Amino acid sequence: MSLRRTLEAQWQEGGWLATSLRPLGALTGSVAAWRRRHIHGRPATIPSIVVGNLSVGGSGKTPLVAALASLLNTAGWRVAIISRGYGAQPPHWPYRVQAGDSAQQAGDEPLLLAQFQTQAQADQAVFICPDRHRAIAAAAAEGFDLALLDDGFQHLALRPTLRLLVMSGAQPLGNGHCLPAGPLRESPAALAEADALLLDAAAAASLAPGESPPHFQFQVRPRDLQALADPQRTRSLESLAGQHWTAVTGIARPQRFVDTLQALGAEVDARFFPDHHVFRREDIAHLPRPLVMTEKDAVKCRDFAHADDWSLRIEAQLAADFLPWLERALSTWRDHEH
Repeated sequence: MSLRRTLEAQWQEGGWLATSLRPLGALTGSVAAWRRRHIHGRPATIPSIVVGNLSVGGSGKTPLVAALASLLNTAGWRVAIISRGYGAQPPHWPYRVQAGDSAQQAGDEPLLLAQFQTQAQADQAVFICPDRHRAIAAAAAEGFDLALLDDGFQHLALRPTLRLLVMSGAQPLGNGHCLPAGPLRESPAALAEADALLLDAAAAASLAPGESPPHFQFQVRPRDLQALADPQRTRSLESLAGQHWTAVTGIARPQRFVDTLQALGAEVDARFFPDHHVFRREDIAHLPRPLVMTEKDAVKCRDFAHADDWSLRIEAQLAADFLPWLERALSTWRDHEH
């Protein structure tokens, strides 16, 4: 096991390495708290909603952002999803992501979100720029009237209309310590800065009754399999059962992907790559088929995919009581502003 994976395991289970790093973790928490006290960002030109997290690693945020965009669109908003565009190399900043872009040009998560919006045929778009204010201004100039930020809870230069925190798993805060002693970007006290928490079932069960801010449950579940080389081809989840699959992934928590496949009955040979790995043809060319990967990985492999390469498509669903709360919160903002 690599040093990084050893440390990540100790963030959940404990161990000498994570314990020895607690002084550095305390420094991280102190710096984050200082920034919260002293950096007061400015609001965007249109209402903005941040969907972020306190911990590093996957939490189901990308499909959740897609589901939120769809909900808001149904409620009458023209939604622009805003992303920093980590690792992207667009022709200019800010940049409106197109579904046919490469992952190198647009970044894997923004490209995946843009493809979600294309599939939904909704009046939505994805803009990327390290300067969120510039991305939001570009979206507003094209007629979008709400910005939905994929990540950005720690981006204090922006004062959003609403802050939503996503928490998942039985230990959503890990060992409760900040990086590098634990998985947190800032201390658990920052939960109070959120307007609402979005929790999966495991995280909801770990939350103390009556703990604030208000919280709403969501679930992320598999939908079907989609062929990388021909997105029009799909297979049912039932086709996973009883068959040997090579599972390829370069995400923060790869074991979750394997666990999901095994729960669906697949016999899995797992091949893990680093998070945000830039896949090349030779990475997967000689692996046994059929092959299955996450959607986030698939957008980086479509140009050299084999006929029997598939992505596991997932979708998020929010509890029924969330949309009324969200509409009330946005209505309150409108009344205050006008």
